[in-house]
Amino acid sequence: MNSVELSIVIGVYNEEEVLPELERRLTAALEALGRSYEIILVDDGSRDGSLAIMMGLEKRDPDHIRSFSFTRNFGHHIALTAGLDQARGDVIIMMDADLQDQPEEIHKLLEKLDEGYDVVWGERVTRQFKWYKNISSKLFLWIMNSVARAEVSLNSSIFRAMRASVARDLRKMREKARYLPGLVSWLGYRQTSVPVEHGKRFAGETKYSLWRLLKLALSTATSFSAAPLQLATISGLTAAAFAVLGVLYVFVRKLLGAYTVPGYASLMIAIFGFGALQLIVIGLMGEYISRIYGEAQGRPLYLLKDLGSEEPLRRHSASPARLSALSPDIKEDLLTIISSDSHLPLARIFTGETSHTIADYHLRSWQKSNPYVFLSQGSRGIEAACILSELEWDTKVLGVPVGRILYANSIGEAVDMHRIGPLTSALRDATSFARERDLHLIDARVSNEDLFVSRAFENAGFHIVDLLVTLGARAHKFEHILSHTHYQPTERGLIFNDGLLVRPMQPEDVDPLAHISEISYSDHSMIQDRFFLEPTISQERAQGVFREWFINLARRHAEGHALVLVAEVDGSPCGYVAIEPMAPLANEIWLRDTLNAVAPEARGRGIYRALIIAAIDYARSTGASGILTKTQSSTYRVINTWLHLGCDILENLATFHWTSSVTS
Repeated sequence: MNSVELSIVIGVYNEEEVLPELERRLTAALEALGRSYEIILVDDGSRDGSLAIMMGLEKRDPDHIRSFSFTRNFGHHIALTAGLDQARGDVIIMMDADLQDQPEEIHKLLEKLDEGYDVVWGERVTRQFKWYKNISSKLFLWIMNSVARAEVSLNSSIFRAMRASVARDLRKMREKARYLPGLVSWLGYRQTSVPVEHGKRFAGETKYSLWRLLKLALSTATSFSAAPLQLATISGLTAAAFAVLGVLYVFVRKLLGAYTVPGYASLMIAIFGFGALQLIVIGLMGEYISRIYGEAQGRPLYLLKDLGSEEPLRRHSASPARLSALSPDIKEDLLTIISSDSHLPLARIFTGETSHTIADYHLRSWQKSNPYVFLSQGSRGIEAACILSELEWDTKVLGVPVGRILYANSIGEAVDMHRIGPLTSALRDATSFARERDLHLIDARVSNEDLFVSRAFENAGFHIVDLLVTLGARAHKFEHILSHTHYQPTERGLIFNDGLLVRPMQPEDVDPLAHISEISYSDHSMIQDRFFLEPTISQERAQGVFREWFINLARRHAEGHALVLVAEVDGSPCGYVAIEPMAPLANEIWLRDTLNAVAPEARGRGIYRALIIAAIDYARSTGASGILTKTQSSTYRVINTWLHLGCDILENLATFHWTSSVTS
């Protein structure tokens, strides 16, 4: 993915008259700067021809213009937030579409930013609004500076430039009531302003009426400050004080014999006054409660349309490269990212190898599928990577196009929260690309000990479906495990108590074992696999996955690439375990339990335990460095069986899914 220096983010709402001139002036100003750039246009549910014009502009200049559209009107500041979510530049500039924020003034923001600031906003020299907009705008600022001044340093300008690190932290703030200048100010960093010329609206009318500004002021005030509630409390205490004084006044006059019946006017004033005060206080409390309710609902900030269905243009929000097409320098950077992973997959298994060796091992194994690579660029170069592969076999069996995140991580210390932003960006690029490829499901497995990686997956629209435990034993434990078990080797296989025989699979075993696979994983008394937990996949398809999986393993068994060990009782197969070798690393060759199943009627008789022992006996006889299996963390019987034999927990993983119905 090519690095972008500038990202211009613009929210669009009913601006069909302005857009062509905006594109012309903005392109001219950016070309004059001599920096690489992208223009991100977000349609906020326009009712005119704005979206069609945006798509036409993108089609004419796809290298620089990217367009997105909401499913409905979500609001100006949320449209800008959506643009920030998509921005890839080292510097992000927000501006309005009406050309009152003038493109020719962008260089002033950048020059000030180059002095070492993190955020620079444009301070308008003269305000080119109509008289009623000036009044409403000043009223808005007065309310905001009166109510929230102690907590937020506010100004009236959206027009601002910020570094990618600021935007990365801003993306983490997902509250529904949004006033972006206030949120940027709250972040801290080194911020300043620069005088800019404020132009007149090029065409059309302002979208901020007096009523919309008052609503924004009230929403922002209650989001940034508790001052309204404090004001309500002070007003209540003041009213209570006046009431006490009134009671004392009436009491004293009564004692002096000068008490008279109050008049109608004073009584009505008191009722209406206190009634109004109560309604104001209740209203303010309602505003805060409504904010809590809105956040508790957990709905996404916005929903994006699939523009591919409205226009034949195919939009690429990311420019991935195949792994085989990466330059040697980029591959070395990718290797650095993987090597820096403190929870590197298999690192606890191949304990005698360096992280660089294991990272190279992973890269070589991924080359077989030649996956797509998404890189998140920052001021320090590549900061995060995501590797996406399309799965042909899974697509065929599940009936929906499927992909897998083979790896995703970002550079930084294990507990560095700044890793979340770049990785989220890379994952969002991958999911955007997945939509364009019509992938319906993506799965990923990451260390569930790395909470920052998990948060990035959640930010990108993934949801967790299960937790996995990797269990296994190294070769030095084989003798100890087998010496504490009772079985008798024979020519047919290993004989255990109660006439249980474990032997290699024969051709006539395939059909009954395929049936056991199918019924075992659809047994609702057992913990269901992730496929049963994913609404995208039909239950019938999920059930058939394991039958097809086993048949594929049986084929590999016949070819000598795998071993299927069968448990037999009274001449009938009742369970199996499939063993396959992992790709060798240095001098280590590990075996893995790829799939296993026990017939429901045969459970509780020690059959699975016998299958594990037989697998370990086979691993010892072949000189394997170890054997392992993966199982859900909730399958306590499987975990206990391995641990009671003397095996270890080697890794903990979380499985995440993304589906095309999820909007990130």
